[in-house]
Amino acid sequence: MKTFTLESPGMLAEYDYLSRLSMDRWAWEYLRRNEEFRRDASVRGKDDVSERIAPCAPIRMLKARKSQTLAERWGLVLMPDPNRNGFDADVVWNRTAFPDQVEIHCSPRAADQTCDIWERSVPFCQLTHISDPQGREFLLVRGKGCVVQVRCTGMSLIGLEPVRMKLTISDITAYERKLKVQKAALEIYGDGPDLPTPLWTKTTQILRDGLVALDGLACGMNRREIAETIYGQEKVAQQWSDDRGSMKDTLKYLIRKAEGLKEGGYLMELLGANVGPQRILA
Repeated sequence: MKTFTLESPGMLAEYDYLSRLSMDRWAWEYLRRNEEFRRDASVRGKDDVSERIAPCAPIRMLKARKSQTLAERWGLVLMPDPNRNGFDADVVWNRTAFPDQVEIHCSPRAADQTCDIWERSVPFCQLTHISDPQGREFLLVRGKGCVVQVRCTGMSLIGLEPVRMKLTISDITAYERKLKVQKAALEIYGDGPDLPTPLWTKTTQILRDGLVALDGLACGMNRREIAETIYGQEKVAQQWSDDRGSMKDTLKYLIRKAEGLKEGGYLMELLGANVGPQRILA
């Protein structure tokens, strides 16, 4: 996929971190700007989720202490903090909302065996272990500006027996999609540097500009001011009143698409969910 750099003058630099995020993190960026979702998130209690550090490794462990009904209606396992961005927030999507998430299967590990995934993750990445109200386990693996969500099956990661983790693909009909997600996730372990210059694709550029437009509207900016933020004052001065109206049409498209993603479109367009009109996500 072709990548390119973008100039990020002024407030646009605040969005540079987005360039390394996967589509499920982009979905969170749109959802956390949804006012109805933020109202749901505002009622979460401090004691709804417990947090501690694992005794055997520097791994944060989050566990639901009560039902997560409000989170589940949005496709989430736990209710994250909507003020935290796509890299920092502890966002875990359930399988219905995010069917192509990375999966690992945990099996017994003999005394003379090693676990490549464990050895390549713990020393180099930040790990967060999440348990949902039903005891299902997930991992968030952070590194190089990326976040990978992992669904765990088989033996418990937090049991007394040592485990060996292996990547799996449980849905053969979605093999190609799931393999693509696995390959993208493995970039977090690559030998390449953590690039200081953001690289974008046409898709992520549109998604970024959509977020800029939503934030501008939320701050009371008019459409021309939003266009000046995205394209620059000089370019807007030249093209805003063009008879063809192409810049105005482009901005209209960006806003319409961004608002659609924010209001629920993130499920199908960014997460690949296959949900009916009732949006039953739990």
